[in-house]
Amino acid sequence: MIRYVIPSVGSSIKLERHCPHCVRFGGNIHSSIHYRAISDVKIRSVPQRRMRCPFCGTTWTTSANGVTDGKQRTDRLVAIGVVLYMFGLSYRAIEKFLPLLECRGSKSTAERDVDRAGRKARDLHFAAPRMRVRVLGVDGTGARMAGRNAGLLFFVDTDRGKLISVEPVNERDADKVRKHVWRVMCQVGAEQLRTDELHVYDKIVPEGFHTICLAHWRKSKIKRANEIYRQLKSEGMQFESDDMVRLVELLKLDPGSPTLPEGIEKLVRRYINCHKGVLWKVNQLLQHIERTWDRLSNDAGDRTNNATERLIGLDYKIRVGSMRGIKAVGKALSHCYLSEYLRGDNGVCDLRKVV
Repeated sequence: MIRYVIPSVGSSIKLERHCPHCVRFGGNIHSSIHYRAISDVKIRSVPQRRMRCPFCGTTWTTSANGVTDGKQRTDRLVAIGVVLYMFGLSYRAIEKFLPLLECRGSKSTAERDVDRAGRKARDLHFAAPRMRVRVLGVDGTGARMAGRNAGLLFFVDTDRGKLISVEPVNERDADKVRKHVWRVMCQVGAEQLRTDELHVYDKIVPEGFHTICLAHWRKSKIKRANEIYRQLKSEGMQFESDDMVRLVELLKLDPGSPTLPEGIEKLVRRYINCHKGVLWKVNQLLQHIERTWDRLSNDAGDRTNNATERLIGLDYKIRVGSMRGIKAVGKALSHCYLSEYLRGDNGVCDLRKVV
């Protein structure tokens, strides 16, 4: 459970005597206390008064804490709107919900509030000290944009399940992907890179420092083995189809050793000279398993890249799956960092820092 700390609204005015124009100290009270209407869940008005600089003649307004200059809503109401959106409501739904609290707010205002909070969360994310990462998980996803497709590349600390960064890079652009992956690895001092089987991630780091996600590798191999099994079955090759059933069983076992299991090694030797038809497909599959077996992670803990895929779902896909698409790449990036920020630290999330 996460405890959210939202801004409070003060009942008295905190006089700001520094001039916003010349920054000199010594501003004088220029008016009596006035009360103006404000939109909030608890109060209906806030005190304010005018100040005047004796040096340059600039006048300005001071209000109670929790009310931003020029805003018709308190920071507390802004934080509530941001949380409602991040919890799944649309901007239009927030606009319809706020009158139930006797508050004002439009969908455009809610959108600006969320974008502003996301940018602040992004700044806080990069301002925090970098922690050394043992295993860097990398995966890409298609960013659902309004009217076009874009790509986002996620970098995650797989041990802690924490987002490191998000880059607007498509996985098809090999040069950019390799450049960004190498840069992030150097920044966090990662000891190991963990990705899926895409060739775009090859040769970024030396052999032995790049491992393949066990879940992704196993899923793709079992899917291919089942496809070949159906083809062999349709052609009446019962013995060979039984070998595919055996292969699937072996792939489901825990690969505890970096050396190829004896059962799979026997299948490799059995089909090594097959170069035609469906048996050639069996040969190709088995050789690919043999080549990539030693690249599977041998960590004592989680050997998958599920932490990265989980964060992609939580920080991005869960939101864009229920909307038409984010309009700009900047808003997509800000949303990811805001989502990460709302998961808090040690069970506490201070919204006062982003509102």
